[in-house]
Parts: sequence; structure tokens; C-alpha cells
Amino acid sequence: MKIYTKRGDFGQTDLMFKRVSKADLHISVNGAIDEAMAFILMSKHAIEDQEIKKDLDQIHDHLFSICYEIALSEKTKYKTTESDTNWLESRIDHYDKLLKPLSKFIKLDQTLAASWLNLARVTIRRAERELVLLASKEEINVFTLAYINRLSDYLFTLGRVFDEL
Repeated sequence: MKIYTKRGDFGQTDLMFKRVSKADLHISVNGAIDEAMAFILMSKHAIEDQEIKKDLDQIHDHLFSICYEIALSEKTKYKTTESDTNWLESRIDHYDKLLKPLSKFIKLDQTLAASWLNLARVTIRRAERELVLLASKEEINVFTLAYINRLSDYLFTLGRVFDEL
């Protein structure tokens, strides 16, 4: 099987069950999430803690499900629930207890792990902006928007762990 199909040569791609422009908002959201997933996977190469790697794998798997949810645009097929966001909040709270309170703006650049996590964070923030724009045009899962918002907080907090501890 060839990797190329030539079907996208004129600016169109498949979005689950329909052809859309490669500039479609669904494609933009999923593209940003895909980039963030790549940065999350890269960060794992700079992390030894197995618990954190397991968390990042869980997040990666959930982001993959979110991409499906965004591509399908079918309310009955939503994947993200309130408990997913609650789980992220519990992980943020867990790591935040280990850190000193923030008193100034910081750069996440003291370790390779923090730098990769920061790239994932800023990419998730772009995905969130794209998702908000999509939500202004059609109904989206409110729990997905909350999860993506919280994920940037998680990645920031985890980056701090690697830079400060």
C-alpha cells in the first residue's frame, strides 16, 4: 500500500465521512492537537519517572480520542467527560503541592523535559484558541474545551516540576 494517495493535492482532505478543505477549522484544531501529541511524546524521552510517563500516555490517548470527536462532530459520539478534567485537576494539585508558589513570570527552560512540555503547552493553547473559534460556529463538547484548557495548566505545572525539583 502506498503512503500517498494524491487525493489531497488540491487542498482537500477527508474528515471522517466527508471531504473538506485543509483550511477547515476541524482540521486546524486536530492539527494543533496532533502537534501537541508529538511534543508530549518527545518529552517522554527526557523523563525517567514512570508515573509521569504513564500520565502522559493517558493524555496522549485521550487527545487522540478528542481528535476523533472533533472530526466526527457528532454529539452522541462525544468522548470527553467531566471526570477527565477532574483527573487532570487532581494531577495538577498533586504536583502543585511540591512547588513553591509562583511570584513572577517564569521560563520553562532549565531542563529538556520542561522545554518539551512547554512546547506541548503552547501548542495546546493554540488548539484551544482554534477550538473556541470552532465552538462559535457549531456546538462542541463543553467538557472537551474544559479538558484542553486544563491540559495547558497541567503541562505548565509539570514543566515547573522538572525545572524546580
